[in-house]
Amino acid sequence: MEFHQVRYFLMAADNLNFTRAAEQCHVSQPALTRAIKKLEGELGGELFIRDGRSVTLSPLGNVMREHCRRIQETQQMARSVARTFLDDGASEINVGIMCTIGPDVLSAFLNDFGSRHPDVLLILHDIGPEALPELLLTGALDSAFIALHGNQSFKEISTQNLFEEDMVVAFANGHRFATKPEVSLFDVAEEMYVDRLKCEIRQPFFDFMDENSLHLRVACSSQREDWIQELVIRGLGVSVMPRFSITTRRLGWRTLTGPLSKSRRITIASARDQALQPPVNSFFSEAAAFEWDAALGALGENATPQ
Repeated sequence: MEFHQVRYFLMAADNLNFTRAAEQCHVSQPALTRAIKKLEGELGGELFIRDGRSVTLSPLGNVMREHCRRIQETQQMARSVARTFLDDGASEINVGIMCTIGPDVLSAFLNDFGSRHPDVLLILHDIGPEALPELLLTGALDSAFIALHGNQSFKEISTQNLFEEDMVVAFANGHRFATKPEVSLFDVAEEMYVDRLKCEIRQPFFDFMDENSLHLRVACSSQREDWIQELVIRGLGVSVMPRFSITTRRLGWRTLTGPLSKSRRITIASARDQALQPPVNSFFSEAAAFEWDAALGALGENATPQ
């Protein structure tokens, strides 16, 4: 669940009219409708009952309305704290971080930037790839760290490559994969699998399984990267994930081989052809110049197969 989805849902719930809600959110009606549909998919049920031109809240919608109110109030409280900070002469940068990017490497840069810019408040937002363009183009985000595979790109978004990251297979300590130098998707198909719902290569991964008549036995699916890793540690199954998304030494991993093993690019993004404010321009340029290879090397044992 993302902040813009919460805002769109609450506006639609207050108006019971998607057109009016979109106007008040300053987005197109299709964009608002897509966001609410996506939220309904994540929650597993309809938030609104649509009967011709009549729109009413569903039972789930009534329950979620109160929860979303509290989320919005918490966000507003955080913004109030930020404004107090900014009133003292500080600057604010809203930075999106794609939810599948692990914190270890990025935190090294964020710490470095923060130590040299104590008057800049960094507000970090967990984002999905589908919401990125709109959030940057509307100014809700000043910049974002995103992962790209192959020739993937976003229209109207400029990106600067920072470092590359391989896909690996994660497993519990003592698993049979620990005796192998590398693991293929055919090996993965023989195991119970913990499904990362936010994985960028999830659909190609399932397509590969279908095309090769491989039956993937999914034990559990989750959007939460921390839950995925804990479930793998507990032995529920194995999971394909980016190498530096692994945040614990209790998890073993091996390099993934095959058609989906190519590394992904971690990039920093901003809206194309838009002038960046000085603090944002500093953030973008310093991220591009940061010694990412040294940061990767400093991860030590966590970046070594167990």
